Amino acid sequence: MKTNIKSFPNRAEFAHAMIDKYFGQVPNKFVSDIGAGYGHMQQKVEAIGGVWQPFDYVKKMDNSIIWDLNNPAPANVSKAGLVLFLEVLEHLANPLLGIQNIANHTEKGGILILTTPNPQSSKNRLHLLWKGTLYAFQAKHLKEHHVFTPWEHVVRHFLESSGFDLLEYAIVDTAYQHHKVTSFKDAVKFYLEKWIEFRKDKAKGMSYGMVAIKK
Repeated sequence: MKTNIKSFPNRAEFAHAMIDKYFGQVPNKFVSDIGAGYGHMQQKVEAIGGVWQPFDYVKKMDNSIIWDLNNPAPANVSKAGLVLFLEVLEHLANPLLGIQNIANHTEKGGILILTTPNPQSSKNRLHLLWKGTLYAFQAKHLKEHHVFTPWEHVVRHFLESSGFDLLEYAIVDTAYQHHKVTSFKDAVKFYLEKWIEFRKDKAKGMSYGMVAIKK
């Protein structure tokens, strides 16, 4: 069945839109950016009046706060009113434990904005049919520590069992849809993807986004 799901070309545009939509209702102004990398979200968070708390597993910036999500949040940080969790979940060997630790770090009524690769995508479906593995979760992706396949129903279950209610789902990372075909084989693959996406909205997007609220 066709549904009306919002679509965003990349994770940054999704996160920016969700910050604009939900920041006015969060219980405090502390924004925990988990997997902050090189600080791409700092400007947006501070522009809207948030207090940016950048967390990472490894220190990529001087102000990064080290947090291994197998453990509770560091004791010397503030609980979050809003959490950014962009393209991190798939890297966790213990994703449920990670989400539980994030939930414990989030104030009641706090908002979680999450993106993660989409196993239902047309590219993943075709690659599984032809190669026996999902496109984004091949053995070579272990170098990137892609160790958890984030099926939507499993992620939803992890969120709900950790004390979150899902508010919305979005299609994220659609730049590939503007790909220019370069060969007959490429064209066949491209139009098969288009056909799959026409039949299933959730086959669109190399990633998907979720917004959840802490109960």
